[in-house]
Amino acid sequence: MTKTFDIVIVGTGAGGGTVAERLSRLLPGASVALLEAGPNYPPSHFTQREAEMMGLFWHGGGWPTKDGAITLAAGKAVGGSTLVYTGVTFRLPDEVLGEWNVPGLTPSDLAPRFDRLEAEINVVTPGPDMVNDNNRLFKEACDSLGWPVETLRLNLRNCEQMGFCNLGCACGAKQGTAQVQIPAAIGRGSTLVPNCRVDRVSDGRVSAYVSPAPADTLPGPWESGEVTIEAHAVVLCAGTPGTPAIMLRSGLGERLPMLGRYLTLHPAVTLYGIQPSPIKNYQGFPKTYYTGKFSHSHGFYMETAFYYPFITTKHLGLWGHDLKFAMSRYRNFQTVIILNHDPALPENRVSLDKSGEPVLDYTVHPSTISSLCHSQRAATRLFLESGCTHAIMPCAEKPLFTAREGKNANLNEFISEKRFILNKMPISSAHPQGGCRMGQNAADSVTDGFGRVHGSKNLWVADASLFPKSSHVNPYLTIMALADRVAENVAESV
Repeated sequence: MTKTFDIVIVGTGAGGGTVAERLSRLLPGASVALLEAGPNYPPSHFTQREAEMMGLFWHGGGWPTKDGAITLAAGKAVGGSTLVYTGVTFRLPDEVLGEWNVPGLTPSDLAPRFDRLEAEINVVTPGPDMVNDNNRLFKEACDSLGWPVETLRLNLRNCEQMGFCNLGCACGAKQGTAQVQIPAAIGRGSTLVPNCRVDRVSDGRVSAYVSPAPADTLPGPWESGEVTIEAHAVVLCAGTPGTPAIMLRSGLGERLPMLGRYLTLHPAVTLYGIQPSPIKNYQGFPKTYYTGKFSHSHGFYMETAFYYPFITTKHLGLWGHDLKFAMSRYRNFQTVIILNHDPALPENRVSLDKSGEPVLDYTVHPSTISSLCHSQRAATRLFLESGCTHAIMPCAEKPLFTAREGKNANLNEFISEKRFILNKMPISSAHPQGGCRMGQNAADSVTDGFGRVHGSKNLWVADASLFPKSSHVNPYLTIMALADRVAENVAESV
């Protein structure tokens, strides 16, 4: 089966959805195909039952790094990871943009894009009615400790505060690409093809395979089987590691030595305190506050969070009686998540296994270990200030300890790097970045500042794989702004 389009977009997440919507306005009448490896789920699919929703993720939400030390959660559905994220919407800090040092990419270029995109996806500051007990306790403790605390901005419309945002939004409040950009692009004539896995790209030709639509999902317009799509322009928005993997399978690594390299994962640990009475963390909106107190000094942000029973057992890192004790107090959990600013290193990369599937070849850096240990000391102070009876810290002398033990301990010794053991320390990632970094030439990067692949006339990248270094903050809005910029360059070039 062969198809012909003016433009092919691979991926429907923050990058692909934004490129599709923008091109549908910039190039009215152009034929655009939007290819997605995952299914197209109807709103009725989002049952909020954890076991039933793991199909929304690649590898069921447990995609491990090569050494098994970190597990990646990435969306595999129309909407990509915007379907399963919480809705936190940060602008890229100017200081991070300066560190990227990409020619032409400036605060004055991004600011109007941020303004317009925030309006399109209805970014709001949550009011007091959206602050549940977990978030209230976080803010009160930060205020008491003298830590700066900020309100997170969220892309929501008519939120019913069900609290299960990472399992898909059952009420359609979260304004991800499946809710906003993709319907707009389809309304202007773009073609959405779910269950379409792209294998290779070459000179405007895309080789892919369309699978039958799974039961209870929306069918696509094409029959199942191998398909070749010919186009004037191809925009890869399959994310990290998807986009680097497609390019590596296409043989582009031979002339692009940086392809796949400088992978960052924004390593995260979720930490828990136990309150003396239920706080119903699962009600209301999961995230409304964060502190940047430790961003410059120790390389992490601390945000409020909420997760579900099965994934919580993984986060706790406990066994036996301690695990039973903690999980029997699930309703009493006070929860934070730590996001580490990991360094971008050439040895951390996306590679391929023998079957051509992506491998996350990543080693946790000593600075990340130090940061994650300090975050546990900080979280202990926060939980004790909040009145928790117990705290759970994987690198503590006793991972489950009482408030009295925590108050009497020298935290620098009680929570120590010497107890940081890879594959026992529960680390996750939801913000993989890099692998197709922007830059000046093929010696130091994969694309130019507009996402066009070095040495290619008709191939662009528009997703988080463009990031030269970690974004430090949740990357969603930054991906959209870069995709908006890439779309303009594509429109000028075809």
